Amino acid sequence: MTRSPNRMLGAIVGGFFVLFGLLGFTVTGGAGFFATEGGMLASMFQVNGFHNVIHLVVGAALVLAALSNRAAARAVNSGLGFALLLLGFAGLLLIGSEFNVLALNAAGNVLHFAAAVVLLLVGIGADSRVTGVSA
Repeated sequence: MTRSPNRMLGAIVGGFFVLFGLLGFTVTGGAGFFATEGGMLASMFQVNGFHNVIHLVVGAALVLAALSNRAAARAVNSGLGFALLLLGFAGLLLIGSEFNVLALNAAGNVLHFAAAVVLLLVGIGADSRVTGVSA
């Protein structure tokens, strides 16, 4: 696994998403599951129950693909990178609206864009040809 950038990145980023999802539940006690405003994680990131569950699902997908093989990690990194990029752009429109069911804020959008760029760059660029690296 340490010889594949996609597998390593998937495990690391996935672990952070799982951690954020679990920690998010510690600050969302009074907020509704789909509330447009939620608790503040690390005094920066606004989250609600639905957002926490999404973090857990994304993190689990990244970790499971990283543990599986290089092709799976590359596919999941690229796919979720693209999904996070779309979420970042959607978040720009959703902040402050009644449709913001993920309780997105500016700091969360920056984090989603950053994760998207990293996942896409590695997912598309690394492990793209046969290099003798074993799965």
